[in-house]
Amino acid sequence: MKICCWLTVITFCCCLTVRSQQTGEPTDSSIKQITTVGESKMFTNFSAAIRDINKVWLQWDADSAGDGDYFIIERGTDGEHFETIGALRKTGAVNHYELTDLAPPNGIDHYRIRYSSQDGKQIYSRAVQLSLSGDVDFKFYPNPVDKLFIIRTEHSIEIQVLDANGSIRLYKRLQPGIQVINASSLERGIYILRVADKESNRIVSSQLVKN
Repeated sequence: MKICCWLTVITFCCCLTVRSQQTGEPTDSSIKQITTVGESKMFTNFSAAIRDINKVWLQWDADSAGDGDYFIIERGTDGEHFETIGALRKTGAVNHYELTDLAPPNGIDHYRIRYSSQDGKQIYSRAVQLSLSGDVDFKFYPNPVDKLFIIRTEHSIEIQVLDANGSIRLYKRLQPGIQVINASSLERGIYILRVADKESNRIVSSQLVKN
C-alpha cells in the first residue's frame, strides 16, 4: 500500500498496514464507527471500525503534534493491559493518521494512542472498544441476478451495491428475515454487494453479477 512521503512508519508487528488520507476519498457511510475524544485536545476524531471481515481500521487527527514526535498504537483485551503494535512519526504537515490492524484477536479488543514528544511528554487518548465475535450472518441468491434477488439475514444489516467506479447504485436497510431486492435498475455487469452488520460492526463484500 502506498504511504505518503511525509509519514515515517515504525512497525512492531507484521500484521499492520498504514494508509495516509487520500484527498477526495469517498466515505463509506455503512461503516459504524466507535468514536471518542482524548483526555486532552491532542487527539480528535479517534475512531475504530471493522473492515473486510477481520481487520480493524483506526484513524485520528492531531493538529498540535511537533515534528519528530511519535504516536504509539496500543492494543489490549481487558481495557487495562496494553501492548504496543506500531508507531507513526509526525513529520511535515501531516495531521491525519490511519493504521490497519490486519490480525486482531477475536473477542473484545481495546485500542488507544499514546503521544510521545521529544521532550518526554506522554499523552494518552481514551481507549476505543469493539467486538470481533461472530460473522455477518446473511445469504443472497440467485447470483447472477436478472431483476430480483433475495437476502436472508439473522441481524439488522445495511447493504450497498457498488459499480466498478465505486459508486453506490443501490442502498437498503434490512431487518432480520427474508427480503426481496429489486435490481432491475442495474445495467448488465459485475458489481460489489457490501453488507454491514450493525450488531457485530462487521462488513463483508461479495461479487454480484447482473444479467
